[in-house]
Amino acid sequence: MALKSIPTKSVKVDGVRDTYVDLNPNTNANDKVQAFVDAFRRVAQDASDDCYGLPVEVILAMWGGESEWASKKLQRDNQNWSNMKYVSSSNPPGNYGKGDKGWAYYIGRSTHAKSFGKFFQNNARYSKLIDYLKNTNQPNSKKCIRFITDAGYGGGDQYYDEVIDYLDTLRRRSDI
Repeated sequence: MALKSIPTKSVKVDGVRDTYVDLNPNTNANDKVQAFVDAFRRVAQDASDDCYGLPVEVILAMWGGESEWASKKLQRDNQNWSNMKYVSSSNPPGNYGKGDKGWAYYIGRSTHAKSFGKFFQNNARYSKLIDYLKNTNQPNSKKCIRFITDAGYGGGDQYYDEVIDYLDTLRRRSDI
């Protein structure tokens, strides 16, 4: 079967334009991961730029793994590909309110990406990650994942192994 692009549509909320991303139509594992990368690579780069060079592959691995490569309805409905929990109107930054199941809601992939990049900067528990990123020109993906999980993202040590698995899948099944 040929690789199919993930459907998207332009949206505008409160004067803000974004791109709403639908569910991944691919069933072949390689196509599913590659279509995800094709749909999110640019905004993952934006999130990386906002977060002192957090590796794009780390961002894509986290978003892809959390959403089963854009196959889960909950993430689609919230446009929250990383499952950031809603804490308040300002945390995570740039959210558009409380979405389904307590997750933050976004209008599209760009507002989500901007929030994701700022999330680590705005939460002091990620200061070791931010210090590391500020002081290295070529951040190591596994070190970044360790800093993120040690600070509590994803609920603990098992999340480190999960993200490493997502990263391996991303590297094996896409052109990243």
